[in-house]
Amino acid sequence: MKKPVFYSIIGISLAALAVTLYSMFTLYSNDLGMSNVAEPVSTSSKPHIVIISQEQGSYMMNEIQRGARDAAASHGMAIEFWGVYRSNVEELIKQVDIAIASKVDGIIIEGVDRPDFVQIVNKAIFRGIPVVTINSDSPGSLRKSYVGSDHYQEGILMGKHIAQKLGGQGTVGVITNTEASDTDKLRQQGLHEVLRNYPDIKLVTASKDNENENAPANTQTFDILNHFPAAKAFIGLPTESGRSIVQAGGTRSRSSHYQVFMFDDSPQTMKLIQDNVVESGLSQHYEEMGKMSVDLVKRWLDSDQLPLHNSYFTPISVVDTADEGGGK
Repeated sequence: MKKPVFYSIIGISLAALAVTLYSMFTLYSNDLGMSNVAEPVSTSSKPHIVIISQEQGSYMMNEIQRGARDAAASHGMAIEFWGVYRSNVEELIKQVDIAIASKVDGIIIEGVDRPDFVQIVNKAIFRGIPVVTINSDSPGSLRKSYVGSDHYQEGILMGKHIAQKLGGQGTVGVITNTEASDTDKLRQQGLHEVLRNYPDIKLVTASKDNENENAPANTQTFDILNHFPAAKAFIGLPTESGRSIVQAGGTRSRSSHYQVFMFDDSPQTMKLIQDNVVESGLSQHYEEMGKMSVDLVKRWLDSDQLPLHNSYFTPISVVDTADEGGGK
């Protein structure tokens, strides 16, 4: 009787050992699976890309997302939209770092020409993640390409338009953004390039001594009118600053003589153009930017038609009351 008991004990022990080993193997396998779940690339056969914006929720970004979403669907790509609601480069950099850690297949982002931003873009490139800048560039980085308007040519185009509208003479107030950007610098460079050929047109900005230069659009407008009462026109660099300029100018008896020119064609700006209180805007074709940026990431991932060009400029055009629907 002793032998059957002994064999039974041995059998039970071996069975228990087998169960224990199986359980350990299962847990180990699950642990490996869990680490993969945090990596988008491993959970889906679809390429996974993100678009990261400095102006989440804006008209511009909504248009870009519309074009990008359609392009991603046509390519069978998974796409997410991240970003901040007010320009915050530090937060933008954090989100790029998260995208890198998540091992996304591609990043599309509004560029900033700052050393810390350049560094994070280069980090993505070194990790094998292509980066395409959109709407604003980071030319000092290793990004694969830029998609968007040629901002210098925007200034050229608007400068010619303003010179024609003013008949080659007049003082023009330039309303700037609260934080200087490379986009604004390029636009102003183009404006000055054209208008230096018109000695009777003078570009002026808010005075620097009382920090009005970095003030809101209406405060800048008041300051310019105080120092240059002969001003007959304004150029708005900040998106959707047209109403503030118009309202500030409306406090002066000569308000009906002011012509306002904008560098955007947002619904707000187009409404002001239709109401004949803003002279002209500039069409940026944001939806096309979104589509093209996704197309370029797909080309890079597929090693198709490489190398990419350094920049892909989308169309720009002046819009006014004669252009229904924003000239698109």
